[in-house]
Amino acid sequence: MDKSFNYLISPEIIQLREFSPKLKIAILASGEGSNFQELINLSKSNRFDIDIKILITNKSAAGCISRAQNSNISYKVIKGSDYENKDYFEDEIINTIKKHDIELVVMAGWMKIMSSKFVNAFKNKIINIHPSLLPSFKGSNAIKEAIKSDSKITGCSVHFVEAEVDSGSLIMQAALSISDKDDLETITKKIHLLEHKILPLSISQAGYIIRSRFMGND
Repeated sequence: MDKSFNYLISPEIIQLREFSPKLKIAILASGEGSNFQELINLSKSNRFDIDIKILITNKSAAGCISRAQNSNISYKVIKGSDYENKDYFEDEIINTIKKHDIELVVMAGWMKIMSSKFVNAFKNKIINIHPSLLPSFKGSNAIKEAIKSDSKITGCSVHFVEAEVDSGSLIMQAALSISDKDDLETITKKIHLLEHKILPLSISQAGYIIRSRFMGND
């Protein structure tokens, strides 16, 4: 695939912030984990001061598991079907995250809608990446819906998580045009490339905000 397509990122942040000690994060993912892999690569090459303490997935066959195994990152499979109700399912995730003293929870392809209880357990410390220019095309199938609507521009967004699906303060967005030659496959690949660009920068910005609050700086 041609990686030279035109795109726009806003805000125009290009440098990852330095964290000492490293920013402790948890990754929630349900799929292949390409964004997870990008974060692993940046961390291992010492280009990003993050410490990925735990991967949590709700799919026992998710590709992100092998990425964690290959990088000696702790992981836990927590499936909703293993619990009597959603409350118990979320309690297990909450307790797992708290055990690892996490500063920031990163939803990177996490395909479960979480309750306000979960969101409030880590208030202002959860971010999510979504494959549309929010507030347009919330929910699942965002890329397909953008194409079906004859949109001329699409992209991806990273935002702080609130109880309402795909809401919360935006941290960063990346936009690209949809041409007549594009289809679901080509746009999906382009958006994934942009996700790899803006997710680390958004984690960097969110981490800075969280630590500034901790230090009492607004």
